[in-house]
Amino acid sequence: MYGPRGMQVARVLGQLATLGWQPTAICMAPRRGGPHWPSDGEVFAPPQPVDLVRVPSPEEWFAVRAGRRLLSRLRDFPDSTRVWVGRAVRAGVECAGARRFAGLITFAQPWSDHLVGARLHQITGLPWVAHFSDPWSDSPYATPRQRSIWRPMEEWVIRTADAVVFVSEEAADLVMGKYPREWRGKTSVVPHGFVPAIPEPPVRAAAARPFRLVYTGRFYDGLRTPVPLLRALSELHDRAPLTGAVEVLFVGPHVQQYERDAAALGIRPIVSFHGRVPAAEAARIAAGADVLLVIDAPSEGPNVFLPSKLIEYLPLRKPIFGVTPLSGATAGLLRRLGCPVAPPDDVDAITSVLGGLIDCWRAGQLRVGESFDEVAAEYHIARTAARLDEVLVRAFDLQP
Repeated sequence: MYGPRGMQVARVLGQLATLGWQPTAICMAPRRGGPHWPSDGEVFAPPQPVDLVRVPSPEEWFAVRAGRRLLSRLRDFPDSTRVWVGRAVRAGVECAGARRFAGLITFAQPWSDHLVGARLHQITGLPWVAHFSDPWSDSPYATPRQRSIWRPMEEWVIRTADAVVFVSEEAADLVMGKYPREWRGKTSVVPHGFVPAIPEPPVRAAAARPFRLVYTGRFYDGLRTPVPLLRALSELHDRAPLTGAVEVLFVGPHVQQYERDAAALGIRPIVSFHGRVPAAEAARIAAGADVLLVIDAPSEGPNVFLPSKLIEYLPLRKPIFGVTPLSGATAGLLRRLGCPVAPPDDVDAITSVLGGLIDCWRAGQLRVGESFDEVAAEYHIARTAARLDEVLVRAFDLQP
């Protein structure tokens, strides 16, 4: 309905339709004005010619929501959308009885979607592709209790599915490393894809305009936060005041909670925090940046996440600064693009890169690297959907 994952799934289904597929999508039917209805009313229209089967969910019932608050631990089986699984399975069985399908694909998150897929696979016998995107039980954001609950579910899904898809090699290695070697043969890596529509950037006065950094997305308190970047900005501000010369915009759900950190560090005049805005508005704000920001959490091993926001940035042709572990999916792509990276737990390194970007901008030398366009083209939706098409053809045992 909304959010980065919804955009990615809608986009890839629409592109698959151009390759000859006729997708039917089982999805939630949000109650107008209910807890899942966006405050701005923005609900994605189905990409043509994708048929939507909208299924209401008990998760919007007052009694269910109240029960979750009282028994919050139930949210871990595997998430708050578990109450939708039975209805979604019934809808899928009805669809399979009414039409002849080549196969089934489920997209997480939510992880409950894979439970729907596993049951439909058992009932209908349709070949099944489970698209994980990110790690499930191995997620660094999971608690030990969640991992203990999720691991049997994950094992059931991977053992049962005909094919499993991740968006980075690092995620595939992490998840599949604990399973039998022969299961790795059902794994494919298909990254996120972008649509090359470039929004019109906001109008900015040409005279003496400040250097603008923009981040679009959310944070996870205590894990993935902007605090190291704010500390680096404070260090630069102490050396030479940045008010009027630099502005930093954070746009996304719940980012306003970091206003106090910015104020405590003395940089509130140069940093702005805005809540969630429609996707088109977020893209327009990003298009007005001089440098775009990607911020990841520190990682003990290689960073397994390839955030969709990084892929969404590519058609804007802006320099991108990654505050991300030096080993991993994000850093690997940024280096290939010719963009700078610094570890999220190294404020001195972040300060050094920020200072260099500001100096480069002042000298009129800020631009993307020579390899940027060639590497970015690999993530065009037409190319990533073609890779998923190959996965589906193999898994569904179709003649090319």
